[in-house]
Amino acid sequence: MGADVPPASRTPLRHAEPTDSTIKELYATALACGIPGCGEPLYRENPATGQRLLNSRIAHIHARSQGGPRWDPAMSEKDNRSFGNLILLCERHASEIDATPDDYPADVLRTWKAAQVEARSCAQGLSLSDAEVTQAAAVSFSMDDLMERLSAVMPFTPRLRSRQEGLDLALRSCRARSRVRLRSTPADRVHAVLVWMAEHAGPVVTVPEGALRVLVAPMGAGKSEEAEHWWSQGLTHAWSDPEIDIPLWLEAREITSTLAQAVQDALGNDPVRTCRVVVDNLDAVSPRQADQLLCDARQLVLVWPRVSVLATTRPGAGSVEDDERLPVPPWSSRRGLELLRTVLGEDHVRVPDRHETRHLLTSPLQIHALAGRLRAGGDTQVSARELLSELAASILQRERPQALPEVWEALPRLAARILDQHGPVHASSFAPQHLVWELEKTGLVVHDGGLLRFALPLFEQHFAAQALREGHTPLESAAAPQSFPDWRYAIAFVVAAAPDEDAEAFMRTLTHTNPAAASWVLDEIATTHGERHPSPAAPAGKASAGGDDPQQVPAVAHRLREATLCWLAGLEALGPLLARHEQGRLIPWAVQLGHDWLTVAQARPGVLDEDLVAWADLASLPHPLTQFHHRTSFPAPHGRLACWERARSQLRQALADRLRQRTLPVAPTSPLATERAWFLARQIMAKGHYARVGQHIRLSDLQAELDILKDQSATYVRASWQWGSRKVDSDDVRWLSTHLHHVQGDTLASPRPPADRISPPPRFFWQTYSPALTRSITADVLRDALIGYRDLVELNFPRFGAALGLYSVFPIHIEGLVAMPPDESQSQPATVTYALRPDATSAPQDQPTVDLRLSDESDFPEESLWSKVREDRSTAFRVPGMVQEEALLPYHDRQATNLAYSWLARDLKAVGWLERAVTFPE
Repeated sequence: MGADVPPASRTPLRHAEPTDSTIKELYATALACGIPGCGEPLYRENPATGQRLLNSRIAHIHARSQGGPRWDPAMSEKDNRSFGNLILLCERHASEIDATPDDYPADVLRTWKAAQVEARSCAQGLSLSDAEVTQAAAVSFSMDDLMERLSAVMPFTPRLRSRQEGLDLALRSCRARSRVRLRSTPADRVHAVLVWMAEHAGPVVTVPEGALRVLVAPMGAGKSEEAEHWWSQGLTHAWSDPEIDIPLWLEAREITSTLAQAVQDALGNDPVRTCRVVVDNLDAVSPRQADQLLCDARQLVLVWPRVSVLATTRPGAGSVEDDERLPVPPWSSRRGLELLRTVLGEDHVRVPDRHETRHLLTSPLQIHALAGRLRAGGDTQVSARELLSELAASILQRERPQALPEVWEALPRLAARILDQHGPVHASSFAPQHLVWELEKTGLVVHDGGLLRFALPLFEQHFAAQALREGHTPLESAAAPQSFPDWRYAIAFVVAAAPDEDAEAFMRTLTHTNPAAASWVLDEIATTHGERHPSPAAPAGKASAGGDDPQQVPAVAHRLREATLCWLAGLEALGPLLARHEQGRLIPWAVQLGHDWLTVAQARPGVLDEDLVAWADLASLPHPLTQFHHRTSFPAPHGRLACWERARSQLRQALADRLRQRTLPVAPTSPLATERAWFLARQIMAKGHYARVGQHIRLSDLQAELDILKDQSATYVRASWQWGSRKVDSDDVRWLSTHLHHVQGDTLASPRPPADRISPPPRFFWQTYSPALTRSITADVLRDALIGYRDLVELNFPRFGAALGLYSVFPIHIEGLVAMPPDESQSQPATVTYALRPDATSAPQDQPTVDLRLSDESDFPEESLWSKVREDRSTAFRVPGMVQEEALLPYHDRQATNLAYSWLARDLKAVGWLERAVTFPE
């Protein structure tokens, strides 16, 4: 400060612009003069500075002892305001003088200035010897030395850490947390996974300043990853803006005081600047502690309005307000598959395309567990049952939830209740409040909105299997037509883990209850091809011993016939169509076992007295067809449930033949019966010349033709007639003759209207149908196909129920688009693109509705069918989004039949009743 300058115009030193050398000298002078409050250095240098400081102190002591020169106040105002006339003061004292100038009269300021000038003059003429410099350096210390010594004797505080050190530490901590979460990932894939996660991170959650938000999601849904994404964004902001505090990451279980105190301790000061705070894993503390931390957070953001807090918790841990809740959406299965491929380092990883295994890809925890399983086993073709069973066990082993015995007893009962009612269970109806609390504490159960469910769907099957083993739920109840889709993996777990004898008993129960369930479970637990271990072949002669003594029948033949009878009993009315019967019983078998090959011959009436007889030389019979309908040889089915597989193989081959012929029974009123009757009548009356048959056939003329054909086939077990490429057999003739009794009137009419554009004759046959008529016929065909599919299922597969994917969605309506060829010179016909969608407004037996639009109609909705079907809920055996495209051939006689059978064949293949797809060319 200038000594003679009026107080109002005094200029602090900090506003001057001194040279570097001047600052060094003034710094030395300030310390030498012992100016109050100047303990913090304004400038630091190495040993030369230490020498200058020591010189200053010596000069100051000498000046005081001599009294110092007199101060001459005569000075111009310009000189008074010059830099050389400023008094070296710390910021605190300079501000104090500026604020209260009356407390510092000119005499006091002149005295300070005189002392500084005198000390500077003395210091300029002094020097130290080398020994004195060494001695001064020994007793001197730098700022780093001071910090190191203070840290050794004082408790640590983040204020002792520079901002750069804090930013570096925060970045290292972020990387460490990410790597720890990937501890199950192979070390050579961690970097690739981190890069993938950075590239595929979704939008960052929004938490306003002065607000609390809570990420709420079950175990393994990715809550911490979402919080880390938000925290990392805050760290990026802190790197670029020094006015933003470094974000804090706090584990709930490590907060031993209030949240405000934890934040202050972590920052080293009050959170007055913008600061992001994450409180992770609220569910790791007691519900009371979680509630207290949430209350602390609400108070914290009110007291310090530039703070934002993001907490993470599983549902049920802490009372979260609706406006604070941020749900974590499940991953898409496509995103999960990309992460799985990244973890494994393979571009073509496949997992079983099943309802539950698709769910595995919606949770990061499950994806990493799945990757570990596949990497350890080296086999991506593992069954869904193995995946679900092993993943559930491994996740439980990893989490190791601590719970009372009554809690572990309640988990299987809860799983059974959830599966039985196809959804979450009301907590109040399941258990007392204290038990619900204990269930929540395990982390395996989510209590949200008064409902209980498992944190991961695979836990439902794991504990439901335990419910079956412990008898909480009978196997017959779990395998019932409407229950089986929800219980199927639990059933598979139980059968797979059971001893051989128990597994046989389970299969007997399943086939009687629901052949679809038995078939699906059999495929799910089947031993991998090539791993069966057949029993050694019996010695020749002994194994093929003949005779009529039932005691000599091989045991494997008994097991095979028993399995066949069980399958047939479950198929009810369909059974006799797939295996020969006499008087309602499976025809007798003659069997022969030799060199581990089993020969089975189906006897004609009167040949055998017993249902199962050992025969000496079936292979060498001179005229086998006089005694047996059919004879086949195959490797003897040894091994776990092998007889069940062999018996089903024989039956499903017969079923595939029935499907190809499209001759499964339906009621006379079914649209499929109408189409079949017209198709057969047209073949018989036209005899290859279809132009001679119009839209109606007189019943009297048709009956006369049928009588001729019946007379021709009277002496044959089976007869057939063929005109061109079409074939009619004696079974068709008998069926049509019976069906005509249900036809009203004197004529049989075509189920479809005739063409409406016949003049002038078009170039292509599809052009004889106008767009309006094409759409009308197509709508009728689709409607009849749905009704026909339902008729096929309810008459032939009554115990399959919801195991048939399309049937489980009924009632159904169809939405679609009919596209006519744009160029009439093209030969291709029109096409229909359609989707089968659930219809919540109809009853199961109502006639399905069909909504078809022409592609050139202006009122066709802009959104595509795909956008609609993705909203449909997937079922156990049917994936939504099944938009199909078919060529429209209005002149074909069995178009509805072909569609109905193709849908049925797809469903039967899904439960193992068809080995391969069946096509239905016209």
